[in-house]
Amino acid sequence: MPADGLVSTIIPVFNRADRVRAAVDSVLSQTYRPIEIILVDDGSTDTTSSVLAELHRQHSEIIRVITQSNSGPGAARNTGLAIAQGEFIQYLDSDDVLHPEKFSKQVQSLTENTDAGVSYCITLRQDPRTNRWVSWAKTAESIENIFPSFLPKRGWATLTPLWRRAVCDAIGPWKSYRVMEDWEHDLRAGLLGTRVTRVDQELCTVVDHNEDRASGMNAGFTRDRTLYFFQAHESIWSLMKQHGKTDWTYVEPLSRTLFWIARMCGERGLVQEAEAALNISDEMMILNGRQPATKRFRQIKSVLGWWLTVKLGEALRR
Repeated sequence: MPADGLVSTIIPVFNRADRVRAAVDSVLSQTYRPIEIILVDDGSTDTTSSVLAELHRQHSEIIRVITQSNSGPGAARNTGLAIAQGEFIQYLDSDDVLHPEKFSKQVQSLTENTDAGVSYCITLRQDPRTNRWVSWAKTAESIENIFPSFLPKRGWATLTPLWRRAVCDAIGPWKSYRVMEDWEHDLRAGLLGTRVTRVDQELCTVVDHNEDRASGMNAGFTRDRTLYFFQAHESIWSLMKQHGKTDWTYVEPLSRTLFWIARMCGERGLVQEAEAALNISDEMMILNGRQPATKRFRQIKSVLGWWLTVKLGEALRR
């Protein structure tokens, strides 16, 4: 049974020796108690393990350190969740920071709104073009529901929400994707009908830097990341069908996205995934009594193959 009132913070860490301390300090600085911090060293190859050991030594009553082979942020969060004892769950990337009142405000919000499974807050990020602090995604707006609101784009960052543990268990394990695992996870919560409550205050900050992020696309659409991008969308489409969420209002933009993903996969030699994405795009249209928009593309592809067809399309759009 989760410990009443306890907030468990789960932090996946991979080669963040110079940044993780700030993330941990932001949790230790919370005005709220009780708390616990679970640091999951995801196979770091720098001096991260020494930093984590020192943090544990300094705060052994709060901090636990788990080490695993490199498996990605989703798997690391699963490792942390398996041993977390809290009634509430905070996921935090090792390069971001919480503001001191985050837990107290969001626990209060969840306590006052017993039907809500997750609380979100305004999340700040520094605009690299202007150096001004701006709100992240939809966090300054009223989010009435996660699904379908997050279908086009995730509405918050990983550190934004505070979850009830019961909701995390209902959502199920994080996927092992190296990117898009957060979008897929949150939409699963939305498809379960998870209610949302809002704290209209700035309570956390996404820290920008040039290094790769735990759940980001900083390295662009590499072959592996394109694969994860497809797998996340395939998973959500499967769940949408299970929940009967196939109306055109939901799937029109998603159908176009799957057609785009098909081309991305085909260009990178992921032919099986490219064909699957193309079929899903068509399926979405057929289920809504519409003619698939991929007929001409398929005809050209049958002659030229995936790579040349994609390149021809790019040239014609210029």
